Amino acid sequence: MRRQLSTAAIVIALAATATACNSDGVDAKPDSSASASQGAVAPDPGKGGGADKGGADQGGADKGSAGQGGGQVAGNTVTIKAKNGAQLAVTVKNFADPAQSDNKFMKPAAGKRWVAVQLEIVNTGKEVYDDSPANGVKVTDEAGQAYTHSIGSTTAGANMPATVKLTAGQKALGYVVVSMPETAKVKTISFTPDSGFAKETAEWTIKK
Repeated sequence: MRRQLSTAAIVIALAATATACNSDGVDAKPDSSASASQGAVAPDPGKGGGADKGGADQGGADKGSAGQGGGQVAGNTVTIKAKNGAQLAVTVKNFADPAQSDNKFMKPAAGKRWVAVQLEIVNTGKEVYDDSPANGVKVTDEAGQAYTHSIGSTTAGANMPATVKLTAGQKALGYVVVSMPETAKVKTISFTPDSGFAKETAEWTIKK
């Protein structure tokens, strides 16, 4: 299954609400949060995943998963803010669908598959960004059902660190694993800072 990233946008939520999840990383009901504004964002002029000259990096190195089945999705960067004002440039570097487990003892449940979103988060502001990024990732299908972070690791590459603390110029890079039904078709990927409680959300639409 090969997908391509179509558009990137900022979604300003009217109200931040808690994410109710079951053990398989599924929202209790489809995501229906309202938004005050949404706008297209220009592609990132610097696409590479190399070291950030502004500071030390956090997160694993990209293992080159272009052949994983999800297609290349690099180049769409959205700038959003965390609750404390930290400014973040967030890029989907890759999207593996399906994503293969790197552990024979840990697999998707029957009838499910894993997808893996590789995010690069760069602190482009002055405030410190302190968060657990995986908690703010959602993958939404064409029916409007949202799926959240699942425990697991894949052959696509290193996971996003469980926690990050980025000062100005630092970045974090890694995959977030999401479990969803085998038959569900991915429509959007979104990321909200502060474990999903910030007011601004970066959203990417997946082209069929």
